[in-house]
Amino acid sequence: MLNNKITFIGGGNMAEGIIKGIVSNEVFQPKNITVFDILNERRKYLKDIYGITEAEDTSSAVKDADIVLIAVRPQDIVKVAQNIKNDLSKSAIIISICAGIKMEKMEELFGSEHKFVRVMPNTMIEVQHGYSAASVNDKVEESDKEIIKSLLNALGQTMFIDENMFNAFTAYSCAGPAYVMYFIAALVDSGVQSGFSRKDAISIALENLMASALTIQKTGKHPYQITDTMTSPAGITIDGLHVLSESGFHGTVMSSIRKALERTNELEK
Repeated sequence: MLNNKITFIGGGNMAEGIIKGIVSNEVFQPKNITVFDILNERRKYLKDIYGITEAEDTSSAVKDADIVLIAVRPQDIVKVAQNIKNDLSKSAIIISICAGIKMEKMEELFGSEHKFVRVMPNTMIEVQHGYSAASVNDKVEESDKEIIKSLLNALGQTMFIDENMFNAFTAYSCAGPAYVMYFIAALVDSGVQSGFSRKDAISIALENLMASALTIQKTGKHPYQITDTMTSPAGITIDGLHVLSESGFHGTVMSSIRKALERTNELEK
């Protein structure tokens, strides 16, 4: 458990997801977690549910905080910076989960002398699987990265990446579960079409999905190496895979992610 004091500026759904993760995994003691939100009822709710401290203003919220996590709308970060930059400790780690706000902008708003971390949180926080991405500036030390990793690992896994990979991470990792969900839905429907109840079809699809993922993780093999062992001459599986290949399944998945990346790049401009 970390002894650091962490303050959340903004108490919306994503902030709550992070608070829930770090409290339930005992990364921080509730007494060391403070939240400020412009809505009084939201602050009270988070205090009552998670046992954390609520702050009535931003100045008291960030005072003595070792970590300040900014979880507001991107258009509100300028006002937040104006309100808290004079009260921040010089050694505080400033973490932003504000979409589209680059490190350069944070340094401009808060001062380049600070430690900055830009984070794209895991979208599967509820089950604590999936990756959060973090990019840091040159003021962040290795010991700080360990703190950041402990914080984000309460949400799933953590990957430190260069900031220029953030858009790719958004299109590939953050949107990734949606692509997988589409595939699962198709598998379930095919199971129903084959005569299974929807309940049984879901059970089979999910078990196969998890078993496949664990097999790749355990063996370190490329997926095609594994499917090669599952296809016998003139067999059933190779006929099914032939239809997927013929339909351009592989290329369609790649094209969908490329399109998502293009859209992400457009929105950043």
